[in-house]
Amino acid sequence: MTIPYINFHTHHPVYDNELSLGCEEHGMDRRWETPLSEQEAAFRRHVLESEQAGKPLVIHCVRTLEDILRVRKEMQPRQPWIMHGFRGKPQQLQSLLSAGVYVSFGLHYNKESLMQCPLEMMFLETDDTVAPIEPLYKEVAQLKGIPVVALRQKIWENANKLFPNLAQNG
Repeated sequence: MTIPYINFHTHHPVYDNELSLGCEEHGMDRRWETPLSEQEAAFRRHVLESEQAGKPLVIHCVRTLEDILRVRKEMQPRQPWIMHGFRGKPQQLQSLLSAGVYVSFGLHYNKESLMQCPLEMMFLETDDTVAPIEPLYKEVAQLKGIPVVALRQKIWENANKLFPNLAQNG
């Protein structure tokens, strides 16, 4: 897969729009043909845009976790980061949690990592599939040993914490 080059002189996402809850999905991916150095430069720009807009950043990361965490450490952003579609191992999860990064699990996940992730740092997603999310909530609630309603409530609280305008816009 090839991603296009982004011209920052002409490409300015509308993060300041009141309907825009966050800055998504930005990051790095070793599968892409674009050199990692160029991906990192673009990612750093998106981190700055997230900071300027005062909105959380949703992270795309494929085989670049160390790079993403290095950028976070160097830039020290104040806005929350959410790792999108996390499938990593527990050690990788712990690195993210230690850095204060929220984790979003999709339809495919590492069960051990999901079990270790505190509810306070968790989101669930279906990504771009047309699959309903309810079965994922049921599955995760069962694995965590909690009622689905409790899981839904906790994730709703997480979402409202990170996206304060959610209730107004949703």
